[in-house]
Amino acid sequence: MSNINSSSLLLFDGDDGIYSEDENGEMEWEKLGFGPVSTDFMYSMKCCEDGNFVQGNLTHYGNIQFSPFAAVLNYGQGIIEGLKVNRKEDGRLLLFRPDQHALRMKMGAQRMCMPSPSIHQFIHAVKQTALANITW
Repeated sequence: MSNINSSSLLLFDGDDGIYSEDENGEMEWEKLGFGPVSTDFMYSMKCCEDGNFVQGNLTHYGNIQFSPFAAVLNYGQGIIEGLKVNRKEDGRLLLFRPDQHALRMKMGAQRMCMPSPSIHQFIHAVKQTALANITW
């Protein structure tokens, strides 16, 4: 662990425009599990025909729509990259190496012959999603 330095960490708080106060500051530990847990918001971004992604947006968590011809259905061509956000004692949120997660997504997309969002777009989406779901 000695290889980890502060440049590997990205700290941010609610100054990016989306912030909601935690109602009681208490975590309901008994409700946490190891399966999928849906949060209140998700971030979606669309890819244009030229392979570039347009600015995405936050939406309430819910179902998504895609074409029956989507490669993910026909060929199993898909990528999921997840990371955890931790809250520090002072209320700020901590992301561990989000740029490395973005890079891993780009490399996976390249292997799968898929377009991918830029590293900046990925990190922006993660920040916005984390801030929108800050009560979790």
